Amino acid sequence: MNKRLKEIHEMNARWEKESPYNFCDRWCERCVHEKQIRCALYKDELERKITCIAHGRDEDDSEITEAIMEEQYKEVDEKLSECRDKFGINPDVGAFDDEDAVDFESLPQDVQKHLRFVQNNPLELAAKSYCHKARAFLQNTFYDNDKVDPILKYDFEVVSWYHTLLQVKLHRALCGFHEPACEGELALYDAVAQFQVCKKAITLSIDALRKISPAYPAFSVQIKEMLALSHNIHSRIVAMEESIT
Repeated sequence: MNKRLKEIHEMNARWEKESPYNFCDRWCERCVHEKQIRCALYKDELERKITCIAHGRDEDDSEITEAIMEEQYKEVDEKLSECRDKFGINPDVGAFDDEDAVDFESLPQDVQKHLRFVQNNPLELAAKSYCHKARAFLQNTFYDNDKVDPILKYDFEVVSWYHTLLQVKLHRALCGFHEPACEGELALYDAVAQFQVCKKAITLSIDALRKISPAYPAFSVQIKEMLALSHNIHSRIVAMEESIT
């Protein structure tokens, strides 16, 4: 690990103590208690569940969830209003992920270049390919199968949880890597943090797939393809990290 990357990891470790949800894989129920008690995301989710139980409602009750989120994000709305009034910023317009709200050709050249860097990056394409293959595999072996060996259930859950998370986190990391529209290096620090989540997702998924493989010889080709893609993505992430100077 080069010196610059080590510095970023050390700074991220300090930030993680204050906001662990920016550095996690969102699998709250499997998170260690030490992180849960200082994680705003976990506390918000726990509050929602407790409120539903107290009102005799299902945990996924949309009415209660909406009411809790409205209360939780009231302060955020107030902050956004301050930004709009002070800086003339409209937070509801211009988000890069809203294709209808953004005219790509009207964006600055450096931003256009960066967006193409993300969309055409081999990592982005490999992650999409892995996600599609994993989804098809899970559909045929796990989602519609009531006879999954209990011993392998956890491993299937691991593959299921991380196959979509990997794509999302990798996209976020690539968006922050060499971010041209950001002053300072916060986007780069976040990119490195997301890369760590990606590597965790890959490592656990590889281990799970290797345990699943002997019990599903008919899917050996698909599993080998997923393993190959996983190793490829991991090695490319490491190479990108080491390129940071």
